[in-house]
Amino acid sequence: MKKYVKGWLLPLVVSALSMGGLAGCNDSDASLHQSQPTTPLHYLSQDGVGPINAATPFNLRLIGDAFQGLNVTEETHFIEGDKYPVITIKQRSKPLLTINPDHEQHKVFSVMVHDNYIGNRLAHKIGTKFVDIYPADKVEECVAGMDELAGKVLCRAPNSANILYLFNGKWEGASNTVPPLPVLANWQIESFIWKPPLQTASTPPQSTFPDPAN
Repeated sequence: MKKYVKGWLLPLVVSALSMGGLAGCNDSDASLHQSQPTTPLHYLSQDGVGPINAATPFNLRLIGDAFQGLNVTEETHFIEGDKYPVITIKQRSKPLLTINPDHEQHKVFSVMVHDNYIGNRLAHKIGTKFVDIYPADKVEECVAGMDELAGKVLCRAPNSANILYLFNGKWEGASNTVPPLPVLANWQIESFIWKPPLQTASTPPQSTFPDPAN
């Protein structure tokens, strides 16, 4: 299996997410995922997504136990001829999360959030326009998607080192370039992507899951 990570943002976005963020919904219209639940089922934050954090094992049984009442399944995906597992979480048939393993398939490498039934502690929602998130003088680093994300743009969430916003919209330019701000302004968030933050030796993450070996 090929190495997943070549960085976190540039050129992380596609190389690092090619095994992570690319495994997920591929709808071209962000409005398809603009659910407006009264109360989110779980929340995305810099620390994790619901019960998932940097110490979470990539284990179907344990993740299923943590998301009881939802459909939790493991699927096999392929990239460049290599197969790898992902865990998907749905409410009935509605995709909520895609969970991707690290290269050893022991821990979670990234989580893609597809629907507003997963709230965002940064307050932004799927369907929010770029211009409503980033002031013109404070645009975060953005890169164009590649391969399965071609034609889309990933931007670092405001004041976050480990959350990306995937934007989608229309323009007539090349699919491998970031549109100019006047065009990007009206693009909408299609999904959120969370990756475990870098940890220091003095602050290791604490898993909320039991040891999968037990």
